Amino acid sequence: MENNFTVHIFGYGETQYIKKGVNFKTTTTNLTKVQPLLDAIWLQKPSDVEGGDVYHAVNVFNYDRKQWQGKGKDNASFSLKGDDLVNFIDELVAEITALIPQE
Repeated sequence: MENNFTVHIFGYGETQYIKKGVNFKTTTTNLTKVQPLLDAIWLQKPSDVEGGDVYHAVNVFNYDRKQWQGKGKDNASFSLKGDDLVNFIDELVAEITALIPQE
């Protein structure tokens, strides 16, 4: 899959995919692969990070950086490095790119 991309999963219900020449948003409920990725990221939350799992945004920068931005002061925020969630990310990117209208 593409190695230079960003995915933003917004807590208000949209998901955005950005890569060279593409900036596409869709309603998160249209995507079945978002929740498995969110669950996988949450499971890797550092043990010293406290708070709930309600997010403002979850950002995936290529394969090696994931950023969970908690919503409000009572929810967790953390970043992860490493390419250990490649399968989850690939599945989501494939699902999103299938929705992008072809010119």
